Amino acid sequence: MRPLTDFAVNILAPLRKLLSRLDAERIILTLAPAFLAVSTATINVAYYEVHGPTLHALMLLSLIWLYLRWRRGQPLERGRTGSLLSAIFLAYALIAVLAAGMAGFNTDALNRLEHFSYFLAGALLIPFLVAARIRPLWLWSAVAAAALLSGLYAFWEVQTLGPAFEQTTGMSYRAGGSKRKQIPFGDIATLAAVLSGLAACVYYPRRRILSVLFLLAALGGSYASFASGTRSAWLFFPTGILVIALYLMQQYPAQRRQLFAGLAALFLVAGIALVQSDQIRDRFAMAVSELADYANGDGVQPGNSLGERFEMWRGAWMAYQAHPWLGIGVGQLNSHFKEVADRGLISQAIVAFNQGEGHTHAHNDYIHTLATRGLVGLGSLLLLYLVPLGVFARTALARHDPELRGIGYAGILTILAYMQFSLTDSILLMRITAGYFVLLTCWLLAMSLAGSRAESL
Repeated sequence: MRPLTDFAVNILAPLRKLLSRLDAERIILTLAPAFLAVSTATINVAYYEVHGPTLHALMLLSLIWLYLRWRRGQPLERGRTGSLLSAIFLAYALIAVLAAGMAGFNTDALNRLEHFSYFLAGALLIPFLVAARIRPLWLWSAVAAAALLSGLYAFWEVQTLGPAFEQTTGMSYRAGGSKRKQIPFGDIATLAAVLSGLAACVYYPRRRILSVLFLLAALGGSYASFASGTRSAWLFFPTGILVIALYLMQQYPAQRRQLFAGLAALFLVAGIALVQSDQIRDRFAMAVSELADYANGDGVQPGNSLGERFEMWRGAWMAYQAHPWLGIGVGQLNSHFKEVADRGLISQAIVAFNQGEGHTHAHNDYIHTLATRGLVGLGSLLLLYLVPLGVFARTALARHDPELRGIGYAGILTILAYMQFSLTDSILLMRITAGYFVLLTCWLLAMSLAGSRAESL
């Protein structure tokens, strides 16, 4: 045993000495860009296999990094704005916990609280990513990869799964990504496509080949968006084009007339192209039909997604009116829908959904927040959107470096996309889109804060 013990000591001693010399904090910060990029790129095509594990690993790394800083007594370099942003993410999560407590932390409340853990992690990610000093190209490349991979995955779905689905159901197939969820897949693909288009504009003057690659990625993401059949996501394309046009006008003030003409031509060509698509015409025709059926008082028939939304919004508004300050509690809207449906106040279609399980959220983040977290919760949601939007607007308008200015506009697009998507779905209550919001927003905020500090030196 003695020789074996000596051998172990001889091997472990140098290893222990090597580990003591390693700068764990620096290693963690070096790993951060890779984890960010991989998690961002794979969300639509490998959600469970790659995106989720890398995102959770990144959050764990941020926690370890903060512990190392605390143990060494080193302050966080985030400034007042960074501290305010972390506080907003923290408050958003804590108000949800408080609202869950109003319901006694029952099973439904605890299940819903899981989604708010991402925002709690966001409070820690901001100072961590500020310290990482990640180059903007990491973000642009990761988002472009997400758009391109989404397009390729959607093409595979349509070609492989579409024919059998259409033959069986008689309905057009809608791509849903690795999670088979069409709405979040379409929302994320749309945002990635628009951000890739912005990246093409940012890098066009200096790196033409890279700009072309970003443009191809934007086309791939656009295809994924249309293949998903997500109507609310399509409505973000005009918003995205307008914001990109503002970037170009700010970057090239002497060419504003040409840009206006190009913008008008783009809208015209896009409109003609959309009219030629059978799937897009069918989806919008269905929306008109659903509105007509609901307006005529025919009741909400199964599959009338707009009619069901109107009924859910009415039911959620009743919950808010009964409990205006903190709402009825996180996770309690499903039982509320069943109660008011039994009383004949909203359609039975709301509780018949999903084989009698019923809808669990209001398909609108603002109304859902009012119902479950009241005015206090709505205030935290508006702060979550508007304060980062202000930071991004300041970066976009005040910074001279094209890459840093582009980061500001990317942040504006991200916030506006989520604010718009939130009108027709509760995307901050879905794990995939809530996690992506925290991931992208914290990354963009960190680069804005770090870049602003570097440019002012």
